Amino acid sequence: MPALVPGEERCPLCGKVFEAVGQGCRPSCPLARGCRVVCCPSCGYSFPQESGWAGRLKGWLERRKESQG
Repeated sequence: MPALVPGEERCPLCGKVFEAVGQGCRPSCPLARGCRVVCCPSCGYSFPQESGWAGRLKGWLERRKESQG
């Protein structure tokens, strides 16, 4: 199942940055359709994709933090 929102994600467990496309929920899950969970290709940790307002705000804050430090 492909990720619903394409773009880069950072794994909150291991910190790896990866492309979310193709890293979606397991197809055998009964809730897979429309699921916003992505799976880190490095450590296998599953976490929800942040999209919409929350995703844009998080991206803006990360870019701001990187430009300051």
